[in-house]
Amino acid sequence: MANPSKIQFIIDHIDPLGQGVYKQDEKVYFIPKTLPAETGTAEILKKKKGVHFARLESLDQESEYRTLASCKHYDVCSGCHFQHCSYENELNFKEASFLRMLSRLNTNIQLQIIDAPDRFNYRNRIQLHYNKKIGLLGFLDAQNRIVEVPNCIIANDKVTTKLKELYQGKKWLNLVPKGDPKGHVEIYDHNGETKISWNQSYALGGFTQVYKAMNDKLNDLVNSRAKINDGDIVLDIFGGNGNLTKSLEGKKYILDFYTKPKSEENYFHLDLYSDKALNNFINMSHLRSADWFIVDPPRNGFPLLNKWCKELSPKHLIYVSCHPQTMIRDLKNLENYQLKEAFLLDLFPATFHFEACVVLEKINT
Repeated sequence: MANPSKIQFIIDHIDPLGQGVYKQDEKVYFIPKTLPAETGTAEILKKKKGVHFARLESLDQESEYRTLASCKHYDVCSGCHFQHCSYENELNFKEASFLRMLSRLNTNIQLQIIDAPDRFNYRNRIQLHYNKKIGLLGFLDAQNRIVEVPNCIIANDKVTTKLKELYQGKKWLNLVPKGDPKGHVEIYDHNGETKISWNQSYALGGFTQVYKAMNDKLNDLVNSRAKINDGDIVLDIFGGNGNLTKSLEGKKYILDFYTKPKSEENYFHLDLYSDKALNNFINMSHLRSADWFIVDPPRNGFPLLNKWCKELSPKHLIYVSCHPQTMIRDLKNLENYQLKEAFLLDLFPATFHFEACVVLEKINT
């Protein structure tokens, strides 16, 4: 008798989350760590309205592109998504995924790829979960169980050294704050120091891109596309500490909801998801127009982008996104702007994540 929790599959394509997709009888199955044309058996972990999420159990036919994972934790850890194929194929999957998203904008623009110099040992920050009662520290798997990862290869050398120290003799058990039997810990390399924070907000030491070499490439790209004239007004929206505009000319205004950096005079503390933010900014800055928008929002994107563009009418717009789906949503709602260039920057190798960057110009009407 067939086991209802098991399925036989053949993978059609890879989705934006790096999962293999199998379809049968109007049902969709998502199976991580599989590749197109592979066949095998998967165990269904959960399902909802015809959508099933499964775990690879065995392969009957492997893809010619399948490779052995570099990390010994890969089979049980959900932190990485593409170690079962080459880096070249990983980039191909990401490119195909982003092109499908861009097609929603009815554009045939050529996508430009900026790859990473190293696939591993790059992250300057990782966050782990712990449970003192069962004595486990690690990443969460697809079923929210803690998977120990003492030999994780995704972090840079400094973070990896501190990670190994926590695992040695379960040293972390004595460092957990009293009264917190469950929680999370962040290990981060910031300003030359490797620090640990327990149960604090993400990026406590200040937000930075997790891959310095690729952040430098991102900055180079923005600098090369932002042809700013003397006296141009530049709005760095969701600008944080001014990462993307620190080297740009012009009169710069940084807008974000973080505490004002001491070094930034023209910093405006705003909830950019509030309908009142635009009027508040205009009243505080006395601006009625802008030449450039540099936009780099969190994963939620910037739903009010069109409203801001209609009011301040920037001639040029550069939008950087760690979650391209919300970026595409925002651009679909944007009026009177033409997409000129699109880039995929691989700031998160070995995972399904990547950074998107698009350059737009206002259409004269």
